[in-house]
Amino acid sequence: MKRYLLIISMLFCAFVLEAQNNIVHELEAEVQGKGRVKVNQPARLFDLMGSMVTIDGKTPEVEGYRVMVYSGNNSRQARDEANAMAEYMRTKFPGSEVYVVFEPPIRSCLYGDYRTREEAEAVMYRLKATRKFKEISVKKCMINLPY
Repeated sequence: MKRYLLIISMLFCAFVLEAQNNIVHELEAEVQGKGRVKVNQPARLFDLMGSMVTIDGKTPEVEGYRVMVYSGNNSRQARDEANAMAEYMRTKFPGSEVYVVFEPPIRSCLYGDYRTREEAEAVMYRLKATRKFKEISVKKCMINLPY
């Protein structure tokens, strides 16, 4: 519970800093007929604004969805097929992360990190339209927080 509270508070701080970054630029922009604002802050603070929050060098994980493009049993053949599917996804559909996961007894290949089911389903339908996948579905799991 403490871990989730820590993650939520860090995410809130990241969003506040991102908003602050935009506010600083908006305040310092010259607008004819209005006063001029100068924000004084340390350069290091300005560099940190809008940067990605990390915990122990890792991006925090949150509940979300991934598109499962392959699922097989725990055999060597399933491992090879999952790795081949991951390579195919990396080359043909770049832009999202690809994960090969083994949750006994299932080996699967997952694509992307999506916060909502609707985002994941939109990608799933786009992938399904290519007719390159035998089975494709959306899976709820812990995802890496997108940048």
